Amino acid sequence: MSKLKKKSGRNRFSRKKIAEFYHESTDKVGKHFSDNFISRIQNAHEVRLWIIEWVLLVLAVFLFTIVQMMWYGDSYRKEAFVEGGDYSEAVLGEINTMNPLYADTNAEKVLGKLLFANLVSPDSSGHSKGELAKSVKMDDSGRVWTVTLRDNIYWSDGEPIVADDIIFTTDLIRDTTAKTTVAADFTRVKTNKKDDKTVEFTLPSTYTDFTDTLEFPLLPSHILGDISHALVFESDFSMHPVGSGPFVLNALQTANVTSLNDQTIYLTRNTKYFMADTKLDTFTLKTYKNQEDIIQALNASEVTATAELGADSAERLRDGVSLRESLLNGGAFAFFNTKSDVLSNKSVRQAISQGVDMGKVREGIDEYQYLNYPILERQMELSYPDLPKYDLEAAKEAIKKAGFGRNSQDKIINKDGSAITLNVAVQKRDTITRVAERFVEELKAIGFEVTLNIYDETQAGADFFTTVVRPRDYDILIYEVNLGVNADPFIYYSSTQATTGGWNFSNYSNGLVDDALLSARTTTNNNTRKAKYEYFLKTWVNDAPAIGLYQSGLRYYFDSKVKIFSENLQMTDVLDRFNDVRYWASNKRSVNVTP
Repeated sequence: MSKLKKKSGRNRFSRKKIAEFYHESTDKVGKHFSDNFISRIQNAHEVRLWIIEWVLLVLAVFLFTIVQMMWYGDSYRKEAFVEGGDYSEAVLGEINTMNPLYADTNAEKVLGKLLFANLVSPDSSGHSKGELAKSVKMDDSGRVWTVTLRDNIYWSDGEPIVADDIIFTTDLIRDTTAKTTVAADFTRVKTNKKDDKTVEFTLPSTYTDFTDTLEFPLLPSHILGDISHALVFESDFSMHPVGSGPFVLNALQTANVTSLNDQTIYLTRNTKYFMADTKLDTFTLKTYKNQEDIIQALNASEVTATAELGADSAERLRDGVSLRESLLNGGAFAFFNTKSDVLSNKSVRQAISQGVDMGKVREGIDEYQYLNYPILERQMELSYPDLPKYDLEAAKEAIKKAGFGRNSQDKIINKDGSAITLNVAVQKRDTITRVAERFVEELKAIGFEVTLNIYDETQAGADFFTTVVRPRDYDILIYEVNLGVNADPFIYYSSTQATTGGWNFSNYSNGLVDDALLSARTTTNNNTRKAKYEYFLKTWVNDAPAIGLYQSGLRYYFDSKVKIFSENLQMTDVLDRFNDVRYWASNKRSVNVTP
């Protein structure tokens, strides 16, 4: 019992001590807080300016940090063109076929370029390089050329593009019953399939620029191979094509079932295209009846761009429409049909060359676009012969010496007194039509009766190439031609091309010229080639099978918010603008930029 009491006493003592210690500690802390904080609050007003400055400094640093983050954040972002979006282009002429080997109107040519890849195409510097072809190699003789296709290239239906497609396409171009519009001559060229990717071309003689001849699209032999060449144009393929280009056909819409003038062709990205980096999702072509309708469409933002308007249209277009211009390796000529009754006389052709005032004909055309010869200075440096100086009276006298008389109205007549009428043919196009009209006025000043036939390709059935050009249904043809990457006027002036399927639009024939042109394209010696071409030019001026009018140019009007072909792109003809179409874009958004 006593032990229990003693223990209980000790516990009471301990609790008392603890309580005393607690109160003592609390008093000390309170006194310390009071002495070091509470009592000093009254001194804050003495350092208030220092406190305010310190607070403002902290706020300034904080705000500067935010601004800096925003500033550098923007510097690492920018507006850039990205994948997706639609691009639309206005074109003239109806679409009767989507087969690129039969393209005649501008609309058909543009569509063919978007749907089909070429075997060979010009690069950005204007030199020929393989497109579907991986390589094009010439042997030491210059007569045997080996073309090897790229690996992993496919038609839009998934079938591989193979050597059989090259064989089929060249056979079709060679066959005159097929009546293609391709300016390539394979008449005496032998083709031999080496394997599924390789074709060997054997030429009748050396031709060092044969690569340029291979600039044409391939057609799928697995679809068309069993069809007669003469019936390919009429096949279902012509309106339901299987292509190899950056886009494929999605749908064709015709606004008026009785006319093909108002068509909309919807294209989508070709997922089988061997260059799989095409930015645009879709590409839309819209056909129009005339340039006035295109101007309205561009002003209303119905289309993104067009290559169908002349220089005088610029002032009529809305703000935000830009213009990009490029000179091309081509030009407009007045081709004299040397098989016609009057123009078969060289003296008459020479008189026209002398009696036409080219200054008036070229009115409104920039001087740098004047074209006097069928070989451009940018193609080859040559010594060019002098052209006949304008002299109307001398021209009239030359016609008189050629055996032609004049009636009381000062019109040129035959010996039997019948009037002489020259039929001039031209397509209805902005610049070339006006030039043709002025050319006709000069012919009338010489004393000719002239009928000017202007063919409107937007009209149904107005197939200018097949109904007028091929059968040479004219005395004078005013027409734009592609002169190629390198100098080679063979297809336009060799007598071997003076056929229905050929491109000698003058039906010109001169044995010495034939030899010179053939020698020039078959020699590997540059000095010999220059000498042959200089002889050809001298003879060309003297024989006067044609007169040069102006060098072709591309005027491309486009919405300034889109990305189009590069300003540095060297082009041979207007379709070359699509050589980098996979980089075109219409979508923009803010993207991060790697520092």
